[in-house]
Amino acid sequence: MEATDTAKNGSTTAPNNGSSGGKQPQDKVKKARKTVGIPTIGALTSMISVVYTGRVSKEPTPWERIENYEFFSPSSDGSRLMMRISCSKSIDLLTRKTIPTSYGQGYIVHMDAHPSKPDF
Repeated sequence: MEATDTAKNGSTTAPNNGSSGGKQPQDKVKKARKTVGIPTIGALTSMISVVYTGRVSKEPTPWERIENYEFFSPSSDGSRLMMRISCSKSIDLLTRKTIPTSYGQGYIVHMDAHPSKPDF
């Protein structure tokens, strides 16, 4: 008898019994994340000027050995400051644009964590 039922209906799959209540997974309500915003600054004049000092390594380091979120420069004088952000991207801190980077070498820049105020 079971074979004749399959032949009549043309399907061997069980009908959807509606156990999910008719809602698809993408229709579920997402929980709101608790986030904290960056404080806004009214004007550039309300900001304090600071100077960071840094040291540039004498020898270039291969791309594979530069850690994520570590500062480096493609030039030995440290004039173009960049940061590795993933295994295939870096960010130019002057233009604030990401650059696809997957090989090469750079000079690691060690920044002082304590800024000083300029005398001017």
